[in-house]
Amino acid sequence: MDASLDGSMAAGRSDADRVLELIDNALGDPGVGPDADGDTGRGTPPDDSDPDDDGDGEDEPAEPARHCSTGKLTIAQARIVDGWRRQLTVSDRRWSTPNRRPPASSSDCIAAAVIDLLDRAEPDYLKLIRYADRIRGDLALERGHGFPLASVVSFYLPADYADRADALLADARAHHADLLDQAREQVLAELPSRATATARVMRMMSVIAALNIPSKVYKLPVGTLARLAIERWSRRSPATVVAAAVSHGREHHEQLHRARRDMGIGDPRR
Repeated sequence: MDASLDGSMAAGRSDADRVLELIDNALGDPGVGPDADGDTGRGTPPDDSDPDDDGDGEDEPAEPARHCSTGKLTIAQARIVDGWRRQLTVSDRRWSTPNRRPPASSSDCIAAAVIDLLDRAEPDYLKLIRYADRIRGDLALERGHGFPLASVVSFYLPADYADRADALLADARAHHADLLDQAREQVLAELPSRATATARVMRMMSVIAALNIPSKVYKLPVGTLARLAIERWSRRSPATVVAAAVSHGREHHEQLHRARRDMGIGDPRR
């Protein structure tokens, strides 16, 4: 890589030199940004397998569902989920529970939405990168301005879907880094002379703007998919969402449950 972009320049450097180093540090050090605040998907579990175990044909127990979080929801997203929560308290004769309320929770609503997103409308890498960037901006604008009292929802994904989500998000992050590397190489090829440091900065920003991607690579937690799934189901009636949540629970839960006062989010209108 060109010496002007390796962050080890001599003293007395110009402002353009400093900007170049800042850009390189940002592009070369993928970090965890605001999108991951309170929004951690599962980490990679330790490998507890026995290296001497060659398998004896016995069935392995099913891997349990994995705990996930939406991370901080925007006010609009919180209102959508709050509408689902209210529907969960509505009695209906079709539900064979003691109080005729649906045997599901807000967690099931989120999980069903994420699974439907992965099965029917899996986003491509650029969509995820740009969506996560937009949500970071929306949350920054809303911070301290009527933010919901509790805007994080926990949910559980079946292990196979959790694996799919993790792989998709990791690949999207890697694609983002690759795009920025290609942009940097393009700029160095177009402007190889050290005398064009300022022009390099301007060109780099122009290329990134044309790609419509952030200039820094951020971690993409599972909450990125959850928020996108919530917005995708925003036009569905709460009754339809709850019915999907009940179906999800019947398929994936060993023990059914219904909405409780301590589940879900606070009313964003408060």
